[in-house]
Amino acid sequence: MQINKHGSFYMRNGWSYKIIDAIQNDEMIFSPNNELKAVDDIGVGRVMIKAMRYWSVVMGLSDEIKSQRGVIHKLTELGEIIAKYDRYCQNIGTLWLMHRKLSSNIESSTAWYWAFNQFNEKTFNKELFVSEFYTFLQKNGENYVKKAVEKEFDCFKNTYVSEKVFDISKIIDEDAFPLFAPLKLIKYGENGNFYFKKSQTKDIPLLILLYCIISDNAEHLKSNTQIGLEQILEGENQVGKYMCLSYATLLELLQQLENAKKISLVNNFGNRYIQLNLLDTNLILTNYYEGVKS
Repeated sequence: MQINKHGSFYMRNGWSYKIIDAIQNDEMIFSPNNELKAVDDIGVGRVMIKAMRYWSVVMGLSDEIKSQRGVIHKLTELGEIIAKYDRYCQNIGTLWLMHRKLSSNIESSTAWYWAFNQFNEKTFNKELFVSEFYTFLQKNGENYVKKAVEKEFDCFKNTYVSEKVFDISKIIDEDAFPLFAPLKLIKYGENGNFYFKKSQTKDIPLLILLYCIISDNAEHLKSNTQIGLEQILEGENQVGKYMCLSYATLLELLQQLENAKKISLVNNFGNRYIQLNLLDTNLILTNYYEGVKS
């Protein structure tokens, strides 16, 4: 389990383009022996270069391969799709896809995984988050000091929360707005408190939801094309958790997918599950982005 690999630099909304562009131009750009070149090519400081290397992997944009020549980064399938259709990450569906990767990686983005999967407080402040997360790390054999956990909270919070109005139609290279602010998953409350905000039906693109459900349950779907609603809503690394969905919202979204003939909803003596009619995730994303363009 890892914390503070980002050097306290949270993911800004202009960084995804910089990362994709840099990797496409030079797959060795994030290798430590290319650090000075990366600083010149990308136009940020050395610590930010290290942060970009970290964020690129944990958000699913690239895979990191160690070789005798150094560290190689290659765009993932998701990274290639984003590079083709939405390299500036202006589309809300793109943000959901990267948030999904970030919040499901217990080893490399532990705080994000823990916050969306195991931290069961609806309202929290820094002290509570740090205390509970510190206990989780200790129970799993990690010996981080409290100060490091406090820094991790600051970076976690800054990934989602901005006090400024975020205009998704404007991209500014040095923008300090959090990349995931438009998802509205975490909000400021009062007296230093924050709260997880339940997503609304209009916040979730249907094909992105379908892609996520299939990807979350890839192993299960090798032998069974049916998934229970309870699993989708309450299971770890499932849309119910990292998209902050209520049962009513999830059901409404699934009914819309059924109307679009993408799934079938089945009620078997009170046990509700979905029957998937389409499993090709690449086709789903292509259809989504082509639909956005048209």
